[in-house]
Amino acid sequence: MGKNYGFARQEKLKSVVKIDRLFTGGRSFWMYPFGVHYRIYNEDDGAACQLLVSVGKHFFKHAVDRNRIKRLVREAYRLNKSALVDAVSKSGVHLDFGLVYKSKQIPDYKTVETAVKQILERLADMAGKVDFS
Repeated sequence: MGKNYGFARQEKLKSVVKIDRLFTGGRSFWMYPFGVHYRIYNEDDGAACQLLVSVGKHFFKHAVDRNRIKRLVREAYRLNKSALVDAVSKSGVHLDFGLVYKSKQIPDYKTVETAVKQILERLADMAGKVDFS
């Protein structure tokens, strides 16, 4: 069976409760130009991985700029998510994560894709090592 390159509704992190848990009870790390917040948990609720993309109004006053960056990030995730989804599914856990863009410049796609690939590799590695027993 081929790779799933879609970005379904279930893969988007929208629940206010889950977002609150992500930022209060989750962990985080920095990988230029993103702050990455993640939460690995054992409950069964929806998709194995859910993504939240955020671009602050502090550096980008115009919505068109924020939306452009979010589109680039979602596209990079959509095309490179397969290894992460496989690792999370194999380990039997669920992963919610948020990518918060922290730079002052509007990036090109290559920069975003490189960073997203590195982030996904690191998250896949962490998901593979988690043990809830």
